[in-house]
Parts: sequence; C-alpha cells; structure tokens
Amino acid sequence: MKWTPGQPLALKSENFILRSMRPSDLNERYQSWFKDPEVMEFFSADTNQSVEQMHRFLKTFDNKYRYNLGIFPKESGNMIGYFYLYPEFHRRVGRTAVLIGERDYWGKGVVIETRSVVFDFLFEALGMEKIWAWVDKRNIPAIFNYKAQGFQKEGLLRGHGIGRDGKRTDQYVFGLMRDEWRAQKAEKSE
Repeated sequence: MKWTPGQPLALKSENFILRSMRPSDLNERYQSWFKDPEVMEFFSADTNQSVEQMHRFLKTFDNKYRYNLGIFPKESGNMIGYFYLYPEFHRRVGRTAVLIGERDYWGKGVVIETRSVVFDFLFEALGMEKIWAWVDKRNIPAIFNYKAQGFQKEGLLRGHGIGRDGKRTDQYVFGLMRDEWRAQKAEKSE
C-alpha cells in the first residue's frame, strides 16, 4: 500500500471505497443523519451541530492520529456512512467507531465488509497490535457484528454513555488482537 501519513487515505473492499472525508462530503444528506433519532440512537455525536461546526470537526482529522473515512458504494459513489479511527502509537492500540447513516444499507453486511479493510489498515499499515471499541449495551446489531468479527467482550463501563433521552447508559468494551485477526483471516482463506 502506497500512502504517506498526513495525506488523504483511500481503502477498497469488494463493494466499497473508504476515503478521507472532504468538506464537500458534509452535504445535506450527511447532515440529515444527525437529525435522524434512529440513526443517531447509539452514537454520541452532537446532533445540533451547525455546518460550520461540522467543518471545524472535520479539520481535526489529520490522517496521522485521527481518521474520518467516508464509506462510498462503488456502484453509486454516494456516501452512506463513515468510520472514525484513533490509533494510539505509543500503546499500539487503535479505537474505531462506525456509523451507517443510510438506512437502506442497514443489515446488509456493510460494516463487516468495510471494517475488515479498516482492520487490515490498522494492523498491517499502522502496526497496531489491538483494536478496541465501546458499544452501547442496547445496540444489538453492533454487538452481533463485533462478535462476528472475532472481538471479545472485555468489560462493562457502567453509566459511561448518555442516551438521547439524557439517561446514563452502560457501554461494553470489545477488543481484538492482531494475532486473532490474522488467524481468523488465515482460517477463512483455507
């Protein structure tokens, strides 16, 4: 993979392109996801951001220590969601978060397919030894996806999140080691 840290990043899976988001990606469709309570139910982003705030937030992703990758189906080229990636080089662990904003793509394997190339990038290109994430314990589809990709539930953060109703929510911590990911990939290729 030819890529220089700090430069825009593009990853490809069978059906999707994941690339560094651009200001032009913060269009009305993207903004509508933040207003949809079902889309944002388990995501902690501020749902009342102005377009200017969204642009400022996008600028914080430097493609070295913070990545914001849009998910684009190859057939349409329209963004359907995004990943946040936070590698911690001193500990060699990376945290991920994903949101699929377009409901037509829910339950269709997008997260499993795209997260696989994200894992390859974090483990192989950036040298991470572990990937971790937290997920609201009520988010059954996300828990299913983490387990399907070999993540282990490592703990419970009691009252760590705040739901859209303002009530505290518990978060599970999931983790996946590089060796576990490699073994899983080797097993699938046999």
